[in-house]
Amino acid sequence: MIKNIKTKLLSDERGASLVEMALILPILLLLMVGSLDLGSAFVRKMELSNAAKAGIQYAMVRKPVEGDVTAISNAVTESIGDTGNDTTDIDVELYCMCDGAKQLCTNVCADENVSAFVNVTVTENYTTPYFNYNWLFSEFPLKESQTIQLN
Repeated sequence: MIKNIKTKLLSDERGASLVEMALILPILLLLMVGSLDLGSAFVRKMELSNAAKAGIQYAMVRKPVEGDVTAISNAVTESIGDTGNDTTDIDVELYCMCDGAKQLCTNVCADENVSAFVNVTVTENYTTPYFNYNWLFSEFPLKESQTIQLN
């Protein structure tokens, strides 16, 4: 009698697919949410890249006057708009290459072929919007930099 019940239970396959789904579903959901979070990080990286490019384009059209890069920084800030957060940092640097060395453009250079450059760097600590990965990481930095030669 017990042997018959044991044989019946072991040979019964009803509900096996439900158990398999219960085991696989959390993994599939984690992969889907992870893909959404990773995709949104790539979108944010592109937004930061476009903001840095906006600053470079502004520097091409309106070159910095007397080393003032405030207008370039403002162009980057306008490009980011309301999507920036507290950790968004914009760094605009104007420098010259003199005899192969990076220096301030106010310094005197013996080389006649002095080149002026503008470098725009936008950094931000990115936090994932859909799922909290504190067991792996809480946030990670995104950084985008663009450089242009002015002359």
